[in-house]
Amino acid sequence: MVDHKKPHKGDFELFHDPLNLQSLCAHHHNSAKQLMERGRKVAVIGVDGYPIEIG
Repeated sequence: MVDHKKPHKGDFELFHDPLNLQSLCAHHHNSAKQLMERGRKVAVIGVDGYPIEIG
């Protein structure tokens, strides 16, 4: 899925800014990313196998 790195909140320019777009799988776009945008901290596992706290 195409995801906005920074929430656009209706900003037309930010919505279409290619530097603000990233690819996410549907699971993370619809779960972890939504929690982060609501202000919750989310722990994810990095490529090295250690947890990373983001958000």
